[in-house]
Amino acid sequence: MAISMAAFSLAFVGWLNESWLYLFESPIWLNRYTEYAIILAFGLWRIRAEQNPYTRKRLIILVTVVTGFWWLIPWLMPMFEPYAGYVWSQPVFPALHTPGTLTFFLTLLLVFLFGRRIICGFGCPCVGVRETVGFPFRRFSLRGDWAWRLRHTKWFFFIWYVGVMVATQFPPNAWTATLVGMFALVVGLTYFGTFFITPITGNRFYCRYLCPFGATFGLLNHAGFFGIKMDPEQCIDCRRCEQACDMGIPVWQQGKTTGEVTSIEDCMGCARCIISCPTDALEIRDVRNLFRPNLRQDAGHLLKRKSQIPAPRTEPAHRPAAVRLSDWNQAEKVLSTKDLQRQAERCLDCGVPGCRNACPLGNFIPDWLEAAARGDWKKAGDLAHATSPLPEVCGRICPQHRLCEGACTRTQLEGAVTIGAIERTLAERALDEGWRPIKPAQHNGRKVTIIGAGPAGLSCAERLNRMGVEVTVYDRSTKIGGLLQTGVPAFKLDKTLLARRQTLLEQAGIRFSLGLSVDAAMLSDLLGQNDAIFLGLGAQKPRTIELPGQTLPGVEQALSWLKRINAGEREPLTGQQLLVLGGGDTAMDCARAALRLGAEVTVAYRGPEARLRASPKEITLAREEGAQFLFNHAPLECKGSGGVTGVRFETHEGATIIEANRVILALGQQADPPPGWPHSTL
Repeated sequence: MAISMAAFSLAFVGWLNESWLYLFESPIWLNRYTEYAIILAFGLWRIRAEQNPYTRKRLIILVTVVTGFWWLIPWLMPMFEPYAGYVWSQPVFPALHTPGTLTFFLTLLLVFLFGRRIICGFGCPCVGVRETVGFPFRRFSLRGDWAWRLRHTKWFFFIWYVGVMVATQFPPNAWTATLVGMFALVVGLTYFGTFFITPITGNRFYCRYLCPFGATFGLLNHAGFFGIKMDPEQCIDCRRCEQACDMGIPVWQQGKTTGEVTSIEDCMGCARCIISCPTDALEIRDVRNLFRPNLRQDAGHLLKRKSQIPAPRTEPAHRPAAVRLSDWNQAEKVLSTKDLQRQAERCLDCGVPGCRNACPLGNFIPDWLEAAARGDWKKAGDLAHATSPLPEVCGRICPQHRLCEGACTRTQLEGAVTIGAIERTLAERALDEGWRPIKPAQHNGRKVTIIGAGPAGLSCAERLNRMGVEVTVYDRSTKIGGLLQTGVPAFKLDKTLLARRQTLLEQAGIRFSLGLSVDAAMLSDLLGQNDAIFLGLGAQKPRTIELPGQTLPGVEQALSWLKRINAGEREPLTGQQLLVLGGGDTAMDCARAALRLGAEVTVAYRGPEARLRASPKEITLAREEGAQFLFNHAPLECKGSGGVTGVRFETHEGATIIEANRVILALGQQADPPPGWPHSTL
């Protein structure tokens, strides 16, 4: 990008040198050919760097035509514009400059037949500069409703040029267009301003808002045979077409609404939208379709690619259920590096990335998937940690089916990208290859205390520390993690990961004060010693319902039971009937933990199977390991006298009793601030 900006500056100076030739004495090495040589060099570089065969072919034509036209202009000018040096002579239109007139109408005929503003896309010097020197800045293109509406400003210049042509009886060119009034000043401020300062305004600014020739060709797009069609049934709403369009045309929006792109007066025919479509939903149509009605110029046709069988979604395999039940290790195997990269390559890099928009952290998912596909694990780790302080944890326990993977457009094809498995592995690989959090060079003088070392507290601490704030984290537990430490079983999250993360955070400068309960008095003291206090108290209080008998021996809340399990208090339950009430991930954790202790487990849920909140992956694992499920069972009471003997349920068939020796209530959690904390002090 820096090289491109330097080239733009030098090219601009070269133009000034030529324009002010009569006012300043300039060195011989800095002239219009210096400018042309710079642009030619960038054109050759772009052609060599371009991966897409169709775009490379178009670039070759564009650079060849533009270079030939510019370098030969002193010799071509007399042929095409014989009155260029004698503007005071009365031209006779069109008899005395037939070559220029024929060229003009030949161009119009080509556009009428094939459309695409063909000169814009394949022969315009402005486009040549933007496609070569200015390509790194194309992501700065203005987009949005107002940017799209302002495109109509080019009709002012169109009307001016038509007026000049009528008044002078000469095709509009640099000489005739500046004859009337102060139009030279307008050209100087608009054309050359947007032509060379375009990195600030984004790609195609001149083409979109100012070019009168483009407006002329755009009218012929409508009058001729040109069109872009969309098959809405093939579209998967990835919106890559809109991301690829430098002219800002809402291709997806118009195509889904009408089945075609209606704003073709702005289409330059670069075909980026067509070749970016992963499902061949878009196609270009022109005069050839009159003679070959079945011709479909979609991405497959333009790229001459053979039909390929897309890579299917591949998830990590599970260890055999019998083996899993004998230990507390992770159930999933790790995908091979080759499989991970193949899965990462499946990302479509959507124009509007649903995965990122669905992620509460706004993770740069398409970016780190691209890095992972290349095998650049350190870069992928940098991108993952830019928004997530615990990617190795998120990759394991985040409900991807409801968030990133649920929003992946690949779900409409052969299955979503396995984002969770890739995130987990790239975090591990990045750490193995030396990634470490950056320790701030110095603190900015601010101090913040964080109460609670759970996910929220750790996230806040990591982000503040990165900004140079002095951070201290307090927690009543002797280990960090909060519910990650006490409420998630080891077979789902290895606790050594949390210990490693604590070490990394301490190395980055964060201090931990663990095993210390903060009461109201201490809270007030801390408030006076810090610029701010963050309360990351978590949700460790069980939600309760009106359920008679829930105080019977043998009935226990899920969190307290899992806490004992994670502390190593694993009471054998061989031969016992254990009933789990609930349908979320915590209920699955309880069921799978009880199965490892030898119990016969049944999960009872008040709603239908389709409304289970648990991850489909966790449900599958629980079933493989032997858990039974009851749906549409609403608990009415726990039965028993000296201990629980069963639970009475309301079902569609009426009341029924399910026998059980143990009952685990996994009905959700809520926040539980310590008593005596006065809100007025916070």
